[in-house]
Amino acid sequence: MRNGELFIQKFNELDHVLRQITGVAGEDRYSPFSKVVDLVADKNVAVRKRKEILKRIGKLRNAIIHDRDYPNRILADPRSEVIEELESVLAAIARPQKLIPKFQKTIRIFTGKHSLADCLSFMIENDFSQVVVAHESEYVLLSSEGIVKWLENARDVGLADLEGASVLDALRFEDRNICRYLSRNDPVDAAFEMFEKAIGSGIPRLQGILITENGKPQERPRGIVTPWDLLGEVP
Repeated sequence: MRNGELFIQKFNELDHVLRQITGVAGEDRYSPFSKVVDLVADKNVAVRKRKEILKRIGKLRNAIIHDRDYPNRILADPRSEVIEELESVLAAIARPQKLIPKFQKTIRIFTGKHSLADCLSFMIENDFSQVVVAHESEYVLLSSEGIVKWLENARDVGLADLEGASVLDALRFEDRNICRYLSRNDPVDAAFEMFEKAIGSGIPRLQGILITENGKPQERPRGIVTPWDLLGEVP
């Protein structure tokens, strides 16, 4: 099969998936592909992140099938890299990778009563920049930056007693905006988007996303995603 024929085959699969997601398959099967992309992008993060490339794919498909000699002649025979990109986009939309099990892990939970010194030792031993703390019926993050803020304040008032300090002492100086929540069934793309939005909003650095059953802070975390975890991942 030539690349042009394979491209059209994969495009038709992609078009079918998008129309199924948005519901226009039975409602209006003649809606332009670009309109379908816009409709799905409003509610699907995988499509939203790939909106521009999807529209470029649509333009290439139009150039091929609108040639007067199609299907007897393929005007534009896409390169193999284009086919691979189309297949990657199709897979990301049709079979999105979920946060769990990809980022599932056993998480040590600290409480406000735990020794801050023990907490710091745990962070250093595991090269962690944050830990999970159960506080006031929710699970939150305590970061090394929050600990530094506590230390600076304690030093200023002459009370820098690390051995006698608790996790709660440092947690009082932590910014709650460093933590967000997603559900176990959310796609990895949702984590990418959440970190990107945090950067664009100018809020304090988002240190991590806790993954729970339904994305609620009251639920025990089943995993965690940090910006470092997404390095090397294809967005």
